[in-house]
Amino acid sequence: MDIITTAGGGLAGGALGAAFGAFGSILNRGLGIFETREKRKDRQLEMAHEVERWGHDLKLAAETRAGRVEDAKLTLVQTEAEGSWRGLDASLRAEAQVGQSWPWVAAVRALTRPALTLLLWILFAVLFLSAMSGALAADTAAGIVRTAVETIAFSASTALAWWFGDRAPRRDDQG
Repeated sequence: MDIITTAGGGLAGGALGAAFGAFGSILNRGLGIFETREKRKDRQLEMAHEVERWGHDLKLAAETRAGRVEDAKLTLVQTEAEGSWRGLDASLRAEAQVGQSWPWVAAVRALTRPALTLLLWILFAVLFLSAMSGALAADTAAGIVRTAVETIAFSASTALAWWFGDRAPRRDDQG
């Protein structure tokens, strides 16, 4: 009966959850706009690199036609080596940003969020089941059940607003 009298609190939690879900959806859209801008910048850099490469290829072709085949081949080999070294250097710098760790540390790092989430839901379930079985004092049990109802309403409405609020058709930004 206590659950029915606290339905207003659950509905308020649901409304707040919907607001948070909508906010998350709007935030996701904003990040999508930022990501699109970054993709465009990357594409412009790629195009500039292609223009530079084509100019270099034209220069090599002109040298080849002029009879300087050996110079052209040497330049090509040097250019490929420099590009490989630049790529390796960029890769090493990116890896250095992450930092080295033991494999078990990387595994713990990857499992921290899922493990904490699972642990919290297990604790929540134990508290709820203890409240429902009568193992706790009546006022404590009522508070736990009330919190459970509000939390479920909040979570359900947040998920609903987040997932369905973020399903607008996406534009293809290839062009």
